[in-house]
Amino acid sequence: QPNFFDLTRHERLPLRDFIEVLCQNFCRYQRQTDDGQYQIVPTEKQKAFLARILCAEECFHFSEVGSGKTKVILPLLCQAFLSSNEAVHEQLARGGQCKHVLVVLVPEHLLHDARSQVFRYCLNLNFRDEYRVYDDIFALLHQDVQLGGQPAGSKFSLGGGGKFPRGPRMKQIFVTSFNQFKKALTNDAICAKVWPHREHILVVADEVDDFLDRDKLVFNICSNKPNAFDKSTLALYYEVSRAAYGAEAAPPRVGASPNPQYWRQLHDKLGALHAEIQDASRSINKSFGIFNETTLRHCSTNIAHDIEGYKSLIARPYESVNRAMPGSYYSDVERTIYLTYVILVEDIAKYDELFQQERKFLSFEYWSAHVSQIDYDDLVYGLDRLSEIVSKQPDAKDGLVRFLYEIILRRMEVRDRSRSVNSIDVIFNFDCIGFTGTPFIDNYPTFAYLRCQREDEIPDMIDRSFYAYSSEALGADLFEERFARFQGQNSHVLVEYVPSDFVAAADDELAVLEHIFAREERVRLQRAEQSAEAGCSNVLVDLCGIFKRSSIHDVRDLVLRQFGPDRFHYVYHIDQVDGSDRVLCVNSNSDVQFDEEFYKFLCKTYGEALRERIFFFVDNRNVIGKDVPFQLVYQRRFGQPLFMQSVVLAHDVDDFSKIWQAMGRSRTMNETRFSIYKSGVPEDAVAGEGAGVRDIKAQRFTQRLYERNCDCKMAGNLSSIYQTLVSLFNLSQGRFYFCDEIVNTFLEKMDGTIGGKLARHEEQLVQKVLGVQVPARVLAHILASKFRRSPVPAVAEEPLTPAVLEALLRHVVQQKFEQRLPSGDIFDEFLLLLSGEQRSLMEISYTKQQQKQKQKQRRTRRRRRRRRQDQKQPQ
Repeated sequence: QPNFFDLTRHERLPLRDFIEVLCQNFCRYQRQTDDGQYQIVPTEKQKAFLARILCAEECFHFSEVGSGKTKVILPLLCQAFLSSNEAVHEQLARGGQCKHVLVVLVPEHLLHDARSQVFRYCLNLNFRDEYRVYDDIFALLHQDVQLGGQPAGSKFSLGGGGKFPRGPRMKQIFVTSFNQFKKALTNDAICAKVWPHREHILVVADEVDDFLDRDKLVFNICSNKPNAFDKSTLALYYEVSRAAYGAEAAPPRVGASPNPQYWRQLHDKLGALHAEIQDASRSINKSFGIFNETTLRHCSTNIAHDIEGYKSLIARPYESVNRAMPGSYYSDVERTIYLTYVILVEDIAKYDELFQQERKFLSFEYWSAHVSQIDYDDLVYGLDRLSEIVSKQPDAKDGLVRFLYEIILRRMEVRDRSRSVNSIDVIFNFDCIGFTGTPFIDNYPTFAYLRCQREDEIPDMIDRSFYAYSSEALGADLFEERFARFQGQNSHVLVEYVPSDFVAAADDELAVLEHIFAREERVRLQRAEQSAEAGCSNVLVDLCGIFKRSSIHDVRDLVLRQFGPDRFHYVYHIDQVDGSDRVLCVNSNSDVQFDEEFYKFLCKTYGEALRERIFFFVDNRNVIGKDVPFQLVYQRRFGQPLFMQSVVLAHDVDDFSKIWQAMGRSRTMNETRFSIYKSGVPEDAVAGEGAGVRDIKAQRFTQRLYERNCDCKMAGNLSSIYQTLVSLFNLSQGRFYFCDEIVNTFLEKMDGTIGGKLARHEEQLVQKVLGVQVPARVLAHILASKFRRSPVPAVAEEPLTPAVLEALLRHVVQQKFEQRLPSGDIFDEFLLLLSGEQRSLMEISYTKQQQKQKQKQRRTRRRRRRRRQDQKQPQ
């Protein structure tokens, strides 16, 4: 048997036959199981999916969760690219030039696995043939890495002309993450290499729904500089933040400021932000950029840098935003500033170290004005920590918070210059193919569409035949038919929806978990009495990140208290530092790697009862754990699912894609039973405790979530439509990146200079987008396809004339920079649709009535919390 698999010997083999050859060779890379079978054997369905990826007109493709996209399809695609098969390369050309560079894009958390897969299957091919596989896109900065070069010592000529020259070009594969690729395209040296060869580059995107996620489209690369806040500005930020936090009116100091209108608008915005924090989640650090060792658990790089930034400033502009973490949405510095105040007030112990460094600079004048309750020498030269001082002298807290708040704001850096690349720029400039398990994405014209200067409707990038929109008002039968096409092989998924309103009233995270455990145990006992299948819940997926502040030892201790030492012996979890799979022993502190050796030990010890002895605790990161292949092996061996019943804690997550993805953590969805804890579950969707699970597609609440998901993905949000405008502008300018003129929106608003710059920006977009035929036509098609799906007749029926299109562009830009006032006409409806489900000052203006409603809800919750505390106190 030769050590190298020669892919150059099948040049004229028909496509289907060549795929068979690839799959036969694929098996030779696999280990054999105890019964002599290969661990992974490509199925007929996977072969057909690979052929569809190569041949279909759509560039992106949907395959069910757990269908082997990363483990099977991706390496087979790379091997097909490295082959000399004419049928393959004719399809990979996507109607353009022959491709000799392949860029594999994956989310950050899948990068290590993707590199391993490509190296494993692509480094022993084509003996005597020269090709390159790079694990870093920034290898392009090296002078020896050139695109489209001839292999060293090649005997063949590059002549021949036409789209497919006779001589070979050296094939190159780059494996990188979404954001690293965008970052590379902001580099002028790399752009100079890539731009002339765009037609010869093919981009393969895994998890393409994540790549085109409307909240992760843009990557900013910034240079920063110190801010120039004077003392009065720092005082205004503090007093406005304090007033918003306490639901009070704007402070009197605002009226005497140089720009009272800005500070009043900021006060309204911060009040809305505070209401948003209260409603969005029990854990403020879930969505709002609170960076420390605990809250950065989902981030695999630059943790040390962010922690250092955290110690001096809660959200350091703009490292977190650059990585598309959910810190400050759209680089919103005002949000960052306010959340810094919130954490100072609610968790002041986080600033013990900063206070220890700065206390010696506390002046006698400041002490006299704000913290004279404490002895000056004890405060400046003492050893008590900040949290201890506040505990002893609560009335000094306000003065100490002000002291630290001003220090933090002085240290805050602001942008100097900025470049940005977004995912739409990639779609516009490269031929792309890809796949996903959650096929809900916005629609854009492809590079092939733009290259051919087509004028017809933009074709779907992905099959949308199973989408269901609320405007269609589908009946139950038609909805179930479409949903079944979406399900694919996961055709019999049984779920129950459980109201999660108790989450908002819980005092702490572990109280939520204890409530879930108690409820699931009651249901199990009821089913046992009814002689029904009484398997216990052995999986919890924390989709909304409620337990981010709790360690795995906290969870283990609660499992032990709730179920005793004999129910579960181990708790599976994902290590928060390196992302590895771990198993923590319930009855000791032993924490070991969950690998094949330990899995075999568990099977030998427990046999088929293994699933009753291990509790799987999965956090909200989309990580493919080592348990996934073991699930399949366990099912084949014992004929039952490893995941018996899975609890998905969705609560405030309305995105059905994410809920389905969390359910897909079980690779045996047809056999696993699901309890989905969700807020806002209508009474008719609650079957009653112990009533059992039902088919997911037959439940009306599923249809409501699914249709809402399709509506939102179709509409995008204000940020995504603005980034579309930016990408069309870049297209008209012949470049990948955009240079922002308005780099510090909040400073421009404060200084009153934003109006002039925004007017220039509007004119720039009008001239270069609407004034150029191709971008103007593309924008009209994109907006028309969105508006046609609107449930509002006025929006669906409004003709997009050139005048309407220009006016709408201006409204979008003004709204993006928070300078638009409601117009009271059709453009309000347009903006409402384009804002998706976002309903905040960052996306669409709050009304006073909405703010009052939010504040009323917050006051009600506070009264309830005080009553519970009073009841707990001894009489």
